[in-house]
Amino acid sequence: MLSEALKLMRQKTTDHIDARDAERGTLLAWPVNPKVQVDGDEVPYEAGKLVFAEYLLERRIEKVKIEVETGPKEVAGTTLTGSFVIPSPLKSGDRVIVSRLTGQRYYVHGKDVSGSGG
Repeated sequence: MLSEALKLMRQKTTDHIDARDAERGTLLAWPVNPKVQVDGDEVPYEAGKLVFAEYLLERRIEKVKIEVETGPKEVAGTTLTGSFVIPSPLKSGDRVIVSRLTGQRYYVHGKDVSGSGG
């Protein structure tokens, strides 16, 4: 009986976000001129009204130095230098979790990976 109650509770809470101020939306454009259509709002929010979590943005690390040993110990190692790019995990069409900020802005927390999200 307890297991049935837990199963029913999981079914009822599936696809719900715990935080009361969090909402879902769809990323309409990314990364150039990002737009998010928040569920229930008529007009999408554009770049000036959006704040993205830092880990969602493309990051570039400059001056990466990697030393690679090639072959037997007698052969000298190779040193590669340059920059390293960590791509954004977002793409147009992704479902995202957002929170309202002051000034009619939204903070984008990350991708919605629930059953209905991508």
